[in-house]
Amino acid sequence: MASPTQLPAAWGPASGPELSDAGIWSRLKGNGTAVLALVLLLLIGVTSLLVPLLPLDDPLETDYENTLQAPGPEHLLGTDAHGRDELSRVLWASRTSLMVGVLATAIALVTGIAVGGLAGYGGRFIDPLLMRITDIFLSFPVILGAIAILAVAGPGRRNVFLAIALFGWPIFARVFRSSVLSVRERDYVKAARLMGASETRIFMTHILPNASAPLVTYTTMAVAAAILAEAGLSFIGLGVQIPYPSWGLMLAESMVLFDRAPWLVMAPGLAVTLTALVFILLGAVATRAMDPRKSGGGGSRR
Repeated sequence: MASPTQLPAAWGPASGPELSDAGIWSRLKGNGTAVLALVLLLLIGVTSLLVPLLPLDDPLETDYENTLQAPGPEHLLGTDAHGRDELSRVLWASRTSLMVGVLATAIALVTGIAVGGLAGYGGRFIDPLLMRITDIFLSFPVILGAIAILAVAGPGRRNVFLAIALFGWPIFARVFRSSVLSVRERDYVKAARLMGASETRIFMTHILPNASAPLVTYTTMAVAAAILAEAGLSFIGLGVQIPYPSWGLMLAESMVLFDRAPWLVMAPGLAVTLTALVFILLGAVATRAMDPRKSGGGGSRR
């Protein structure tokens, strides 16, 4: 994740003309990369949800008479060292990766909005206090902080997304605070205050909706980072535990068998790379679509 001093300009509040929701959607529809990313994301999401309904082998069932089988009609992606169907394990692992990515990002997002909102709108005392706390968490890289938490709390899927969220919220807080500081000075906020609206109503009605736009683009990239972090933690044995399927764990198990069964590395490796790439592409095109300074023809690209 980028440091708060190196955030792209598009993630901060824009000073130029603003785009309507219809304009943003029109630009996304006109961008081929955005359409491809949305289609792939929909395909990945629907597949992970429907995995229990698909005619797949049990991902945990072993068959030691058919170990390390090459891809074929019976097992489209082959079998692993325990005779388990590789296709079934890759698809079931998608549920773990997406769940961890989405839940960890959701927790970090909500926490970041709360902290960033209080800091940007709470006054001179609260702002520096919360930002110093944020700086403490920012001093730890997400993956190293998560490793430290998991070393104490123990491995497991639940602890993974909690650990990732614990060190992922500061960026959201920084981005949202920056946007709040700009939006709270807009004329419509001052007008609402002059008309007697309470500070809570002003924040919920005017500041929160208008300051949240920069979070949209960062959220998609944060999901990709969380998915990669889960795979990395599972790879080193701190994430999902044997025998449950996880792309990172499958990569770790297949590395020692690469010379005998190279196909075992390809499937989970491509799955985690493609899934993360889809979220990154979606975040990139959303950043461009929501930047008013690049509001020239829909879908145009340099």
